[in-house]
Amino acid sequence: TNFPLVRITNLKTHHVFYGRTHDHSSMAVASNAEVSTHVEVSTGQERGPSYLEVVANGIASEPFLVVVK
Repeated sequence: TNFPLVRITNLKTHHVFYGRTHDHSSMAVASNAEVSTHVEVSTGQERGPSYLEVVANGIASEPFLVVVK
């Protein structure tokens, strides 16, 4: 896919939410450069400690611990 998704898993409920990404700083393939993107978080997203992963072509990044406020 051309646009990765962000997957947020709430650590208390284990519910999974997805966010759409947009405004990528780069769309280069196999680049070693640092890139950034914006994500639209669902209004129904549960608050609290969660794991955030970026998923592209069905492959997830390493989970990153975040706190959704």
